[in-house]
Amino acid sequence: MPSSFASTVFTRKNKSRAIAACALAAGSFFLLAVGFACFGGPAAHEPAASLVRPAHEPIDRAVWVCLSAIAFSFWGDIAYLRCLDPRTRRRIAAISVILALWLLVVVIKWKTADDELARYLWYCYYIPMAAVPPLCLSCALRSAGLGLGEKGKRHRAAMASVSALFIVLALTNDLHQLFFAFDSPNPGTVGKYFYGPAYWAFLVYTAACFIGFFSVLWRSCTSVLRSLLVPSATVAIGGFLLSSAYIFRLEWARTLNFSLIYGILVIIALELCLDLGIIPSTRSFAKVFAKLPFDLKIVSRDGSLFRKTEASAALDPSVARALASRPLSDVFTLPAYPDDVFFAWPLSGGSALLTRDMRNMRSLGRQLMARRADLEQDRRTLEHDRDLAELLAGLEAESRLVGDVERALSDSMREVSDVLRGLPQEPVARLRELERARMIVAYCKRKGSLVLAEVVDPELDRDRIRLIANELTSDLRVVGIDCAAIASLSRPLAAQQMSVLYDCIYDVAFTALECKGPVLMYHLGERNDGTVELRAHLESEDEEDLASLPRTEALRTRLDACDVIYSLTGEEGRLLLVVRVRTGGGRR
Repeated sequence: MPSSFASTVFTRKNKSRAIAACALAAGSFFLLAVGFACFGGPAAHEPAASLVRPAHEPIDRAVWVCLSAIAFSFWGDIAYLRCLDPRTRRRIAAISVILALWLLVVVIKWKTADDELARYLWYCYYIPMAAVPPLCLSCALRSAGLGLGEKGKRHRAAMASVSALFIVLALTNDLHQLFFAFDSPNPGTVGKYFYGPAYWAFLVYTAACFIGFFSVLWRSCTSVLRSLLVPSATVAIGGFLLSSAYIFRLEWARTLNFSLIYGILVIIALELCLDLGIIPSTRSFAKVFAKLPFDLKIVSRDGSLFRKTEASAALDPSVARALASRPLSDVFTLPAYPDDVFFAWPLSGGSALLTRDMRNMRSLGRQLMARRADLEQDRRTLEHDRDLAELLAGLEAESRLVGDVERALSDSMREVSDVLRGLPQEPVARLRELERARMIVAYCKRKGSLVLAEVVDPELDRDRIRLIANELTSDLRVVGIDCAAIASLSRPLAAQQMSVLYDCIYDVAFTALECKGPVLMYHLGERNDGTVELRAHLESEDEEDLASLPRTEALRTRLDACDVIYSLTGEEGRLLLVVRVRTGGGRR
């Protein structure tokens, strides 16, 4: 794709930096090359035959190496601009810088007459040889989406640590000779050294990095791109053969510049990845841009159309003039295009213009407004239905309460009706029956409130219990029963439990109503086992056993029908009822 288009995706700042770096590197190596061409000569420590300039070679080989370093620098800057991923871009630039510096070290080694310095410069060869393979592998992992997250950070840290270890071992070889073992008192004499265990481990490490590099790229490629990886495989095989020949010191391999060939192979491999799009680059921008399903255009500053997508319409001159008069980033409309909205973004040398047809959006907006109105109507309908449901639920609850009260008081109300219909004429007997009816009415009043409390307020506190007990004693005294009550509860009592105990008290009270001079005392308290106990003691002037009265037998029958534990004992003129209510107790 044209370089001018590629430049549109980079800022002026980035391009300026790249050009400056390229110029600095090129100038430095150019001056170095001129210096070597004019003043360079063979190093004192190398055999003369190795550096003698043949008659057909007018330029020192150091100049060619410097020119290669310039080319590496240029390639690094170009690759930096072409690569889309920021981290991969920085790693590729680092590789180009390392390779260029390696060539500089090679040239200095050639030109030095100091054997010790030359040896340490030779050791420095292994700095780029240890740094470049993991950087290449990191580029491949990043492009394949594998070197991400915390796991990727740990892998990169591990590779950096291993590379640093081998670099330290290489630079300190004179101390341990784990990399190279010399058979001469003069370390570093050409051809007088052997490979140590650290060197073989280093070879395994670098080979693993490059194998991983090609393997990851192969797995991340599509079937179409895999057919284009034959050149990459050729590079890999060539690098392997060259490295093997150099390691085993074949004569033809030693005559070659290993550093230069190594750098060229690495750059070729990375360039193929960029060119094929395996590493994200700007090569595919033109095709990808054209296939975008938007009306997107690249417009230069003079208003001319530079590039557009296949879905774009022609650039109207009025739109171009409006774009030129707008701020760098803007959203605008034009009267000539009432259905379009234009979005503008600044680019280097021009602007990007996106045109959006809003007819469908406006139609969709109208549909949404209509749908909103329908939903609002539905909401009001649902609220009305909810209010009706709440009203019906309240009525049903009231109906259930009324039904519960009616069922609880039906027998008592029938008894009141029977008493009133059968009132005797004799005054004393008539008064007694009226008192009975009055007791039944008082019972129904309190019983009804307790039934309602089971639903509305299911727990009765101590004050309410005492109030009920006092009201009950007052009702019984009115009908001639001398009554006293003690309620010593420390915790709330369930309304259902109180309703059961209330029934028991009135059952004893109706028995007392048939006695002479009745005295009724009852106590309401708690037991250690968690039950609530009612003790009702009835005394009268009767000479017969109160436990044998028909009314007492009826009381025993009612107690048997209750979910309570009770005992009913009596003797002449006395009756004792003990009732224990379990938690949740009530009428069966």
